[in-house]
Amino acid sequence: MGFLWNYVRNLVSITALNQPRHPLLFSYYITHRCDLCCSYCSDGQGRPFKEDIVEELSTEDAKQLIKILRRSCDILDFTGGEPMLRDDLEELLSYARQIGFRTILNTKGINLPQRPELMRLSNVLVLSVDSLRAQRLAQIIQRSTDIAEKILCTLHWVVKNRHLYKTRVVLAAVAMPDNLDDVSETLDFAIKENLGFQLSPQIIGTVAHTQLRSNDRYKSLINKAMEAKASGAYVFGVFAYLRNIRDLGPGVCFPLLMPTIRPDGKVNLPCLERPEKRVDLRITGSYDRVLAVTNIDYNPANCKNRCHIFCHRALSLLQRQPLSALRELGNWSVKI
Repeated sequence: MGFLWNYVRNLVSITALNQPRHPLLFSYYITHRCDLCCSYCSDGQGRPFKEDIVEELSTEDAKQLIKILRRSCDILDFTGGEPMLRDDLEELLSYARQIGFRTILNTKGINLPQRPELMRLSNVLVLSVDSLRAQRLAQIIQRSTDIAEKILCTLHWVVKNRHLYKTRVVLAAVAMPDNLDDVSETLDFAIKENLGFQLSPQIIGTVAHTQLRSNDRYKSLINKAMEAKASGAYVFGVFAYLRNIRDLGPGVCFPLLMPTIRPDGKVNLPCLERPEKRVDLRITGSYDRVLAVTNIDYNPANCKNRCHIFCHRALSLLQRQPLSALRELGNWSVKI
């Protein structure tokens, strides 16, 4: 199954007032390990991912899982933790590409220049860059300035080499009360270098940081991103999403559009932030079978105003607005 076919089927479900259940992409947390300590990192339960120690699948078991996922979708996001801590990441990305996945790699990118194959094997490389200033970035990741400088060196290496590897590059930034100027600079850099830009508010558990509400500087940042998008910059998220995270208002969430997979191969249902059930995909044999045997009956209204996480809120609004979605898809296919 592919993105467009699943998108159309989901539209039919929404028209019939049913929860859309066909995934637009899967997000595979291949490890919870991470050597950094980003101040905003949270697994939805209020703790950093690395504190949730989960056994990781072997290379062969991970390939089996990826093969199962491919039956239901054609976009696979590799994330973590820090996915680059997996020594077999190149092999897993390569296998995913071989069986027809379009791949996304979410990473801080430390030492990526020493593993350039990762860039070639990623259709989209999402670099997490919350500041372009080493000292500020060091404070955010709670590590030395030397480590922060490695992240920024990776950024400049990626910009220089993206044409060689034919990789779409997106800069992802988390807007926190104390880094709004830094995120604004990252946006400017993305526009200058013709990169994608993805913006999310800092989440505490599943709720946006209280100091972002009624924060004029935060609202100005989102307005700036919207103006840039209107002028042709590759800012991700339909305008409804950007307005939603600016005003931090309520909205309907469709979490089954992007199922999240734990390092042990279990899928979180209905989502990472509210894991009412966890089912091993390798045992059930297919994602459709997981939905059938769990009979998940998720009411998105229960979340109300709790979650403004990019991957859920942005996709939910994308699914509800077909015309905006057509324009948005251009961000992923634009020439580098």
